[in-house]
Amino acid sequence: MPEIQVANLVKSFGTTMVLDDITFTVRDKEFVTLLGPSGCGKTTTLMSIAGFQSPDSGVIRCGDDTFVDTLAHVDRPAEQRNLGIVFQSYAIWPHLTVAGNVAFPLKVRRQPKRTIAARVAEVLDLVELSAYADRYPYQLSGGQQQRVALARALAYSPGVLLLDEPFSNLDAKLRERARAWLKNLQTSLGLTTVFVTHDQDEALSMSDRILVMNDGHILCDGTPEAVYREPADRFAAEFLGQCNFLTGVVGTSPLGECLVRTPEFPNGIAIRGQRPAPDGEKATVAVRPEDIALTHKPSTGGGPDATVVDTSYLGDHYQCRIALGGIELIVHSRTRPATDTALWVDIPPAVATVVT
Repeated sequence: MPEIQVANLVKSFGTTMVLDDITFTVRDKEFVTLLGPSGCGKTTTLMSIAGFQSPDSGVIRCGDDTFVDTLAHVDRPAEQRNLGIVFQSYAIWPHLTVAGNVAFPLKVRRQPKRTIAARVAEVLDLVELSAYADRYPYQLSGGQQQRVALARALAYSPGVLLLDEPFSNLDAKLRERARAWLKNLQTSLGLTTVFVTHDQDEALSMSDRILVMNDGHILCDGTPEAVYREPADRFAAEFLGQCNFLTGVVGTSPLGECLVRTPEFPNGIAIRGQRPAPDGEKATVAVRPEDIALTHKPSTGGGPDATVVDTSYLGDHYQCRIALGGIELIVHSRTRPATDTALWVDIPPAVATVVT
């Protein structure tokens, strides 16, 4: 499968800049997710790759084929890009059977009837819908309709698969099963895939790489673990789950570690990664709730006495709001902390990341 190259993509609607110099590459067989809130530019980016939006400037290539090059006045029509796309609404034809929907793009390409019948049977078997070939969309569940849309996208062996929030219409349990099934299918077929979502669980569980977008910019680009653990950008840290932020002054420990000393943690919070600034400069650190430890006795790195404001039970952990000095922290704990005892808060070394 080919790789996708997007370079310096710019798109405006009127006076609103939707994409501002978007550049990234999706490698051969890679699953890359564009993650961000509504209006961040992720769907416009996907539609530009698909050929349903024309960017104001930039270049889009798929393998050796140039889809868009605004300086060279190249903008290949969508039907000539050999891309499979699954829309958020599925967009399957209500008057056609499952087999009819899957066969449609092959008929448009004027494939022989025998070839169409064989390919439809092959693809329906791939998405586990062979027994539903003669049913109509209204006779299918949401998950089955989603698989029909995927089968139709795969029917003509596209070079790249584009997915625009394909699970948004499914309930939580079905969505979880669908994303595991799709990731297994993508891996087995070796499909180069671009996936658009605003759901952090989908992005973290399915992606080889995540691009976090906001206001038409790519803020972070990395593996799921790197983007979650070392976001670098405050918006990305907040969007990918809960996060605590503490601001203090950069310093150095007696052992040479880089620290950020805050009013709540005067001994300093040891940070992950490179020194963000010289000693004495201000910096903000991000700490995930699951990385904070609560104890009932003093320990190295402990701060001032903390108290529990409230606690919520969330199945596999308790979510606690902790008052510490003049701030509040969100902490995840396997056990419910006592509310009548002063607590100490520990942030272990190298779990905090400096953000901008």
